[in-house]
Amino acid sequence: MTGIRLFSPSGVHPVAGYHHAAIAGGMLIVAGQVARDPQGNWVGAGDAGAQAAQVYRNIGLILAEAGAGPDNVVKITTIMIDRADGPAITAARRAFFGEHRPPHTGFIVNGLGSPEVRVEVEVVAWLGDG
Repeated sequence: MTGIRLFSPSGVHPVAGYHHAAIAGGMLIVAGQVARDPQGNWVGAGDAGAQAAQVYRNIGLILAEAGAGPDNVVKITTIMIDRADGPAITAARRAFFGEHRPPHTGFIVNGLGSPEVRVEVEVVAWLGDG
């Protein structure tokens, strides 16, 4: 796997079986993030806005580990379990990105990996040619 760096930064709860992110060819691919704090505790039980805020804290730590920030993100995918959570999740996304508004795709599904999870977000970021 020459040229691919897989990593899971400190400050983001490690997951079994895969890394949180991969860098390849100037691109940073971030696995779907859920609302776990660094110790693995669920954040925001039943509160999609609080969960989304934690998700974006985790994404921020991953971006920083790669030498990037929100402005490097070129694609966002949001998966949620309830359409009614949309406004709270959108508010957290806008708070994180400010005026940077990369392309976004949203899905509403019947369930995610754990019953506690109301929202999961993955991003792709551009790190440049160097």
